[in-house]
Amino acid sequence: MTGSLPPSARLPPIRRIHEYPLQALDSLVNYLHAIYNPPVRGTHRINHTANATAAKYSIDDEDEDELTQLRSDDFERANAFRWLTGLISRAAYLVPTDDGEDCGGFEEKVDSLIQHAAALLASCAGSAAVGRVTRRFPFDSPFLDSPVEVQLTDIPISVDKDAATVGAHTWGSAYLLAEMILEDPARFGLSDDDVGRGPRVLELGAGTGLVSLALAKYLSARIDYSSPGSCHVAPTVIATDYHPAVLENLRRNITANFDRDTRSSLSLSALALDWSHYSDGAGMGRRATSAPDLNESFDLIFGADVIYELEHVAWVRDTVAALLRKPLRAEQRSNDLESASPRFHLLMPLRPTHVPESQAVEEAFPRDAATGTTDPLAQLEVPLRLCILEKEGLTCEDGNARSKVEVEYVHYVIGWA
Repeated sequence: MTGSLPPSARLPPIRRIHEYPLQALDSLVNYLHAIYNPPVRGTHRINHTANATAAKYSIDDEDEDELTQLRSDDFERANAFRWLTGLISRAAYLVPTDDGEDCGGFEEKVDSLIQHAAALLASCAGSAAVGRVTRRFPFDSPFLDSPVEVQLTDIPISVDKDAATVGAHTWGSAYLLAEMILEDPARFGLSDDDVGRGPRVLELGAGTGLVSLALAKYLSARIDYSSPGSCHVAPTVIATDYHPAVLENLRRNITANFDRDTRSSLSLSALALDWSHYSDGAGMGRRATSAPDLNESFDLIFGADVIYELEHVAWVRDTVAALLRKPLRAEQRSNDLESASPRFHLLMPLRPTHVPESQAVEEAFPRDAATGTTDPLAQLEVPLRLCILEKEGLTCEDGNARSKVEVEYVHYVIGWA
């Protein structure tokens, strides 16, 4: 895209849209998509097809500055708005061109083009402020009839008291974790039976909220299918972060995806959480009491790219130790939910600049020597501790069309043992 014409010079006149083949119009919409709805890097798993849509909009590093300039140009944005609106309004006038365009399935192709343009137009409309980018993220699940779609707005990263608001942006780890959860919910303790029992789910360092929102939308769509005819307990999803600006944006993103009516099937909220409150520097810390919703333990905790300082490792460990539900012996269980295994799922990119942090995670959460034991309380005389139960490596393309750089991630499944 380097050196390419801006939208005002590249887009054909609205009155002549019908003269262009669908393939050319689709390419133009993709061009606008790369400008106004840029992809999140490092999310396309190699040899994995579920997120092929994300790979469609790969760009080069040297295009970033050019795209940023176009994205912040009010004139170009307004011109793109008008053109997309004109394309949608003139859909009825689109006909097969004379250049041999295949007529088979033409109406379906037009519908796909218009849906793509309409989604992009909605995203552009939410990104009017300078430095803000609004994206739409679709996720497929084999258990849903249609994709889950999450709309998120990123805000500019700022530095406050030497701490950057990194949660202002959506990162590849969040997309990857959300995609993995929706592809195989049962693996993450979210089978239909689990959903019907009303699990409590916590996200640490939620940032823009992609994981929590994708999960909440899945739960809302799936709860009616869980344990038909029985009484459901509404699931609880709490997205947490620390910085006030990040929390404000997180709450806006929740409102953009869930109104009060659509939130009736579950409890979804965003709360402030300071991990250091749970750590006293000597292991298990105290429980914070400022948010009552955090005083009850959780069945599942998720964290995507939340450790980027060495001190975060101990803070996260102690926070999870305080908030993750401990398993009970059979005679202590009062319901089926308490028989499920509580888990902390941590997804980390393996950055060369953060090798000590990666090593510290494996030291803070040692491997469970008894992995594979069906009862984590088999040896009751040994105090429970948080251990790595599973470790999975993942490799993704970074989205750069030229360099083909690979991004490596590690997924830890952590639980009591």
